[in-house]
Amino acid sequence: MSVLHAPLTKLQVRVEGSSREFVEPSARLGRLAFRRTEEGWILLDMGVQGGLFLDGCRVERLAIPAGRSVTIGVGEPGGPSLELEVCDDTPPAPAPPPAVLIADDVSVLSPDGRTLVDRARFGLAAGSLTAVIGPSGAGKSTLLRVLSGQTAPDRGRVRWAGHDLVADRDRLRSRIGVVPQDDILHPQLTVQQGLEYAALLRLPGQTTELERALTVDAVVDRMGLTAHRHQRIGTELSGGQRKRVSIATELLTAPPLLILDEPTSGLDPGLDLAVMQQLHGLAEEGRVVVVATHSLLGLEVCDTVVVLGRGGRVLYVGPPDGLLAAFGCVDHPELFTALESDLAPVTALPTPVATPAPPEPLPEPPSHSGPRQFATLVRRNLAVIRADRFGLALMMLMPLLLAGLSRVVQGDAGLSLAATRIAGQGVDAAEAGQRLTVLIVAAALIGMAMTVRELVKERAVLRREYAVGLSPGLYFASKVLVLATICALQGAVVTWLALVGLPGPDRGGILGWGHLEVAVPIGALAAATAVIGLTVSALVRSVEQTMPSLVAVVMAQLVLSGALVQVLGRPVLEQVAWLAPARWAHAAAAASVNLERAKRRVVGAEPDPLYEATLSQWGTNLAVLALLALVIGLVGLRAVRRGL
Repeated sequence: MSVLHAPLTKLQVRVEGSSREFVEPSARLGRLAFRRTEEGWILLDMGVQGGLFLDGCRVERLAIPAGRSVTIGVGEPGGPSLELEVCDDTPPAPAPPPAVLIADDVSVLSPDGRTLVDRARFGLAAGSLTAVIGPSGAGKSTLLRVLSGQTAPDRGRVRWAGHDLVADRDRLRSRIGVVPQDDILHPQLTVQQGLEYAALLRLPGQTTELERALTVDAVVDRMGLTAHRHQRIGTELSGGQRKRVSIATELLTAPPLLILDEPTSGLDPGLDLAVMQQLHGLAEEGRVVVVATHSLLGLEVCDTVVVLGRGGRVLYVGPPDGLLAAFGCVDHPELFTALESDLAPVTALPTPVATPAPPEPLPEPPSHSGPRQFATLVRRNLAVIRADRFGLALMMLMPLLLAGLSRVVQGDAGLSLAATRIAGQGVDAAEAGQRLTVLIVAAALIGMAMTVRELVKERAVLRREYAVGLSPGLYFASKVLVLATICALQGAVVTWLALVGLPGPDRGGILGWGHLEVAVPIGALAAATAVIGLTVSALVRSVEQTMPSLVAVVMAQLVLSGALVQVLGRPVLEQVAWLAPARWAHAAAAASVNLERAKRRVVGAEPDPLYEATLSQWGTNLAVLALLALVIGLVGLRAVRRGL
């Protein structure tokens, strides 16, 4: 506000703002105050000498319409007059931008009834960067899952551009980018490879190869990754660079809503601020960017700060420059100390900024071809295996190691009963039985070791890709195809290495295939155990739980196979053994070797019908083994879907 001094008979006040200011037109007058209220501009007597008079009446408060002049008396009735005119040249305040993302009275409860988010209510406009802060356990990640449509609120709703985020989730998923705390790309791949496979899985099926390449190039350049595009994500990039790769992955579909959970966690302070500045740049392109963070270094680049307290209560929604004053704190450490206590909201929580325009019809979500998805997943699985040098070396060394252990079995008769010595009442089949036992253990160990960590370590990747259209069935099937095939080949290689140079089954076995006839059930067992490993990997909650599971499954296969202990004729144990793939694999291998003939020569030995050396029984054993693998695979698929 500025005051233009004039003769006593006229004073013109030009209003340039709405802040309260006091003016002294002259020493003779004393103090007048002009204040803007909902009624307009008013004149207040703040100590005018003799008072103010209008039409002979003393006044202390006088409304003055803008653009109108009012004549008042000064000092006493009939005294000098003062003509006041308010010229309001202040341009009308711009209307707030319409809210695009609106949390309307949102509450989320845990399964045991605890409140995780308590009646959150705010609106965020396009082109804004919002930080969600609060102590650990305040519900920041839960709020982000609600804002991204991953979790349905128990109360209230979230709207994006007028659409209910839960009801229209399938149509909106391509418009929402989510960067979780964990990396969402395979660490074994290079930046270029990871983004190319992500583009194949996320972009619409009609996207051409050139369009995909241009899209990948654009996000690489946008996130400053050009110099790192051929470096491995897990071993050759810093934490900040890996986070930029995750953000680049989400930018492939150019989402107008980008939500990030702790993107600066574990970063140095300089990188912390750099990431927040980069996110602000993404917001300036017209996006709504929401970030949950423990860091306070980048708050000044945000447009809005949402503060959560204990129990998920929203304590503050507003600009960062008003944050400390709202809580009465002098610095951010003091603020976080205060947030640990049970604070009440410090500001009146705003309703959504503005009611958005009626929502426009949503287009159909991008279509993704099932066969193309499956082929891409198979190629990516093979690329990850090739890129994992340590895992690849271990994969090649394991058959050599296990085959070497099988060579410690005494004797040189191999699997031939005719080549063994005649001892007492029957043929001594100890050597053949021991060699088959070692092969059973080797197959079970190969299958579990290759797969038991496979799904649990990729859970963050799968959840994110599922959210943008990946089929969990195709994902699981691609894992089964690739890993079960590799395990089957490893089982066959172990069998060959363990038996090369030794006699095979008498007369070549049932089919006359010799060693190959035994390698088939051993390889099939390795593949079936790989399916078990994938199922276990889908069921466990962490990588640390996989090692006990591996030991338990391998030991169970050994015991239930019948190779080490007698299961035939033992109630309950025999029936449980029917559910073990190793029982049928060992039976098929034993049928080829004709171990039942050796048992029949032992007085009192009960014949095992599964060991019958006939083509039908051999085929039945393998068929049941395949059926068990299929059933276990269906259990694994259900576990994958439930874990999303």
